[in-house]
Amino acid sequence: MQVFKAFLRSARKFLPVNLLYFVIFCSIAVAATKFNIEDETASFQTVSLTVGVIDEDGSGASKALCDYLSTLHTLTPLTHDREALLDGLFYRTLDYALILPDGFEERLSDQEEEHLYETVQIPGVFSSAFVDEQINSYLKALRLCLAGGLSLDDACSMTAETLASASNQVQILESETDRPADSTLTSVFYFYQFLAYIIISMILTGLTPILTIFQEENLARRTSCSSASLLGRNLQIALGSALYCLLVWILFILTSRVLYGPAVFSERGLLCIANSFLLLPVGVSISLIIGCFSPSGNAINMINNIVTLGMSFLCGIFIPQQILGQQVLAFSKYLPLYWYVKNNDLISGFGKEAFTLHAYGKHIGILALYSFAMFSVALAISKYKSAGKKA
Repeated sequence: MQVFKAFLRSARKFLPVNLLYFVIFCSIAVAATKFNIEDETASFQTVSLTVGVIDEDGSGASKALCDYLSTLHTLTPLTHDREALLDGLFYRTLDYALILPDGFEERLSDQEEEHLYETVQIPGVFSSAFVDEQINSYLKALRLCLAGGLSLDDACSMTAETLASASNQVQILESETDRPADSTLTSVFYFYQFLAYIIISMILTGLTPILTIFQEENLARRTSCSSASLLGRNLQIALGSALYCLLVWILFILTSRVLYGPAVFSERGLLCIANSFLLLPVGVSISLIIGCFSPSGNAINMINNIVTLGMSFLCGIFIPQQILGQQVLAFSKYLPLYWYVKNNDLISGFGKEAFTLHAYGKHIGILALYSFAMFSVALAISKYKSAGKKA
C-alpha cells in the first residue's frame, strides 16, 4: 500500500488549502441560500407606492377613485401646478402621478374609455404598472355596474365593495409540484442546489493536484520499476481518491445537518443527499481527465473556474432552469450537472415537473451514465499517453 500512503501524504500537504476552500464555499452556499429565501418571500409582498393626484374634476366619481387608491397606496393630493408634480417625480418624493381632468365623471357616465385620465411615471420603474392595472380594474368594474343600470353613485359604492372583498379572498395556492411550506426545508433544497458547484470545485482543486503528482515523469518511472503492478497502483490511487471525495461529501452533509437541523434527514432531504452522492464520480472523472494533462497549479485553478462556473450558469445552479432560454437548455442537457439540478428541482417542487420516483430514478441513471462515460474517457486518455511514452 505504498502508493496509497503516498497519496495520503500528498493529500495532507494540500489540507490547509482545502480547508480554506471549504470555509469559503460553505459561506457562499449559506449566503446564496439566504438570498434566495429572502427573494422568494419578498416576491409575494404587496408594494405600496406614493401616488400624487391632481383632481381637476372634483366630482363624486373622481373622489371615489381616489378613495379606492388610498386603500392600496399613499395618496398625496396636489394642486393644479404640474411643475410641482414633475419635481416630485424627479426627486423621488412621488412614485406615480395621476391626473383626473375636468369632465372625468361625465365621460365615465357616457361609457367613454378614451382620455379618461393621464399618468406620469418614472421611466424604468416597473412597479408603476401595478397602479395602472389597479386603475384599469376599478374602471372596468365600474363600467360593468353602470351597464347593469346602476346610478353612478351606486356603481361607485358597489365597485369599491366588490374589489375590497375580492382582495380579502386572494390566496397563494401551492403549485401542482407541491412546494414545501417549511422554510427550513426550502433552505435545504437551496443548499443542495449550490452544493453541486461547491463539491465539484472542491474535488477539482483538492484532488487534481494530487493526481498530477502521480503523472510526473520521474515518479511514474520510479513506480513502474517497483514490484507493484499497474493495476495495483491504479487501484490504490482510486482508493485514495474515493476516500478523499467521500470525506468531502460527508463533511458537507454534516454541515447541512448543523445548519438546518432534522429537516436534512427528512424524506425529501434524504433524496437530496442521495442525489448529491452522484456528484462524487462526476467530480473524480473530471479530475482524472484534467490530471492526465499534468497542468500546473495556476492552470488547475483556471480550468476549475471555467468548468465549474460554466456548468453552474448553463445548467441552472445560479440561474433557475425555468428562466433559461431553450437553446441554452438544449445545450446544457449534454452536461452532467443539468440532470443533477433537474432532480433537485423535481424533489423540491421548484420545477414544472411533478415528483415521481420514476423520473427521479431516470435522472439518477443519466447522471451515473455520464460519470461512467467520463471515467472511460479518462482511462482512454491515460492509456493513450502511456502508449506514447513507451513508444
